[in-house]
Amino acid sequence: MRVGPGGSWRCANGADIIASLDAELPPNPTGKVGEGGRDGVGHRAAWLYRQDGDVKFTLYGFNFIDGTYLETTFISADTADLTWAFDAWRSVTRSDG
Repeated sequence: MRVGPGGSWRCANGADIIASLDAELPPNPTGKVGEGGRDGVGHRAAWLYRQDGDVKFTLYGFNFIDGTYLETTFISADTADLTWAFDAWRSVTRSDG
């Protein structure tokens, strides 16, 4: 797993931000997920990629707070266990400290 702060957008709406992120990620994801926020996070979005002919997957997850986001990347050699990646992505919360 890699975690890093994303950029910030001023005067951009959610659709513009998602379109911008979509343009930066590899083409042809296996699936996309969007969810409403909770625990201090405004919105969540994820792109899932499976490697052809391999059991490896990559999940790019984004958690939005106000005009900024946190990007997480989960990579595993076992596509049978996607649950841990989605659980970890959804476990991100906002800390006030």
